[in-house]
Amino acid sequence: MSEIGLSPAFLNHAPGFDILSSMLHRLLSISVVFAVSSFALETVQVLTKDGKAIEGPTALGGFTVTVNGSTRKIVLSDVLSVHNGEPASPSEAARIQSGLAAIQSYKAEGVQSEARRNRDAATEDLASIGLPVVTPLLQALKDTDQHEPRALYRLFEKLLPSGADQLDREASLIRLASGELVRGKIESFRFEAGGQKLEWSNTRRLAVRRKTVVRNVELHSLRHSTQIEYLDAAVIVTADSNVKVNAKGIVRLSFDIDGWASDANGLKVPGPNYKTNLVDGFPFGAVVGRVNAAGAGMLVGTDFSGKGLTPGRLYLAVNDNPHWQNNIGAFRISLQATDAYDVGGAQ
Repeated sequence: MSEIGLSPAFLNHAPGFDILSSMLHRLLSISVVFAVSSFALETVQVLTKDGKAIEGPTALGGFTVTVNGSTRKIVLSDVLSVHNGEPASPSEAARIQSGLAAIQSYKAEGVQSEARRNRDAATEDLASIGLPVVTPLLQALKDTDQHEPRALYRLFEKLLPSGADQLDREASLIRLASGELVRGKIESFRFEAGGQKLEWSNTRRLAVRRKTVVRNVELHSLRHSTQIEYLDAAVIVTADSNVKVNAKGIVRLSFDIDGWASDANGLKVPGPNYKTNLVDGFPFGAVVGRVNAAGAGMLVGTDFSGKGLTPGRLYLAVNDNPHWQNNIGAFRISLQATDAYDVGGAQ
């Protein structure tokens, strides 16, 4: 029997210990963590409050959360990701301030510009911090008739999936494989991951590696144009991941001009009144991707299968030049990644 943190450990996974577990629960103020006994260890990725990522197996079997005054036991194997709602640490607060500033200072410079790279890196970092970003983000937003497709406005959706917002902004968020979203207070507990001793109070996010992560989403030719913002699949791939993407449909890059309509492989010949079918090294209208905000672009097309990708967060976009205002339509994307982490809703 493994015992992690003893805050105290639940022993209810071992036969015959139900009574003992119940007694411990009554004798002690609250039991916040229990350990794995007879089943396989889960592999997790832990993001600490200082931005360090730790990955490896854990004997943690689960933890408890208080929701509206009642405690609930969460089994780790049922979890996609857990996001700590506690206030930002001093280092996180500094990252939030600089990150929001980088997003707000972006003035539609080119995709290869330093300003664009800084904005994308800031968006990725703020999404990884998660819930503590909500209040400063809401305070930064201005009442204007022009939100879409601004990155600052869309950041909110990356922080809080539909149905997860509530008035208590410091409640932690638990995303379950069943689709249920749980908001509540998680008391700090000790655990180990990848051979390192950790505490929940110093953890910002914990994700459980899934055998397969699936996404079925729309990739919009305007909102998810390379010139505007990549779609964040909210999937973290690993060195073991096999990623498959299928893209159906066509998009139009110039409204009524069919010569600028394309499937996900992109234009085969230059569009009307244009000398090349390429922009930034890939065909106009093609589905492209990258791993991590600073990652190199890759052609995804109508069908993609890849192993051995750089570990990190996966993004997709429709390739286009700065004249994106006349784009219309979307691709239907089916994405499957094995041995990966599901850390949010695709946005």
